[in-house]
Amino acid sequence: MRVLLIRHAQSSNNPLEGLPDFARHRLPDPPLTSLGHGQAARFADWAATDSVCRGITHLYSSLMTRAVQTAAPLAWTLGLPVYGFADACECGGLSTGPAGGFAPVVGRDHASLLSDCPALVWPAELSGQPWDGGCEPWDVVQFARRAERVVARLLDGADDAAVVALVTHQDFAQFLLAELLKLPPTDGHGPIFRLDNTGSALVELAADGQPRTLHWLNRRPHLHMR
Repeated sequence: MRVLLIRHAQSSNNPLEGLPDFARHRLPDPPLTSLGHGQAARFADWAATDSVCRGITHLYSSLMTRAVQTAAPLAWTLGLPVYGFADACECGGLSTGPAGGFAPVVGRDHASLLSDCPALVWPAELSGQPWDGGCEPWDVVQFARRAERVVARLLDGADDAAVVALVTHQDFAQFLLAELLKLPPTDGHGPIFRLDNTGSALVELAADGQPRTLHWLNRRPHLHMR
């Protein structure tokens, strides 16, 4: 079985990172920029030509807007549903950030997100409800436990020939990769693995208990397409 982790395309918060007024201008649940929509489209085009990506059997996405918008063209290209996954959100979830005292922010509901991704299947546990936004304290132990739950669910019901893809986020991907590769978890103070916008990581899980294999890291369409 192979697991493909995909970081979302550029969101409106990404160009603000490192600027002095970032905290004041950041959005709790930012959409993709025009560049981000182009990145997501290029990823979908590349997936149609890549031997691994065009074999994706299960497609999941965080319920954050930037992840769902990234998954939409990929789902359309591959003819797959997108299974919404609340636990796959970025570390910290949705909040007002430092300028607002990290107050919780409720996520979007199914009807709203369907306008961005018509293929989105809403989580059964949230039937008739919006996502609560997943706001949480910065606690690396809890992030690691959440990653363990996410990986267990990704693998549940998938057979040895499956290619399971998840659109997720840079910080949380550190914990997912640590869980997939059975590495010591990150301390949360810096990335172990870099994933740029629409960068992906492919992990192969051996059925016979042999070491797991990281086939690629931070592979991006514009580096592999003419």
